[in-house]
Amino acid sequence: MTYAKQKTKLKLVISIGANIPGILGDPIKTIAAMRPQIEKSILEWNVALNRPKIDSQNIDKSLSFQWAPLFETEPLGGPIDQPKFINTVLVVEGKNFSSVTPNKKAAMCLMKKFLDLEKIAGRERENTKVFWGPRSLDIDFISWGGLQINTETLILPHPRLSERNFVLIPLAEVLSKAQGKPKQIHSPNIWPE
Repeated sequence: MTYAKQKTKLKLVISIGANIPGILGDPIKTIAAMRPQIEKSILEWNVALNRPKIDSQNIDKSLSFQWAPLFETEPLGGPIDQPKFINTVLVVEGKNFSSVTPNKKAAMCLMKKFLDLEKIAGRERENTKVFWGPRSLDIDFISWGGLQINTETLILPHPRLSERNFVLIPLAEVLSKAQGKPKQIHSPNIWPE
């Protein structure tokens, strides 16, 4: 039996969360305010990767930004008394985007853009001694195609993705929009749940 090879679409997966107010307001307002800034940063990054193939006047048409709904989730790790998080996921793909081979230099450049956006939202990474503590904005780079990186600043794919329902559930929502949700079937006599 032979199978037709399908061209794999390169997707960029980003997780966004917050659980304390920052300079932009409460977590929901912060994430909403940063949404266009995140998209703009990715667009600018994509233009730089694809120059001169992309006309910067038409860049907004070359990428698809697929946002998950907002979810309220319990903190995972960190101080016991911290507030619940607001989380979402962004999946990015597009024609010109998939023409670039995922690479460490480009991934590190995008991660720097995300760290700069966190600072704009009031997050201070340098002055905190609490691991997995409260934050006004957290932008996690989850994956980019099949790229594997292991540096102090960035590990791709995210090493604890399978332990993060606050990423997996929003990601499933985005993917189900594109692919359709599977239909659950019940067969208790054969398959007890």
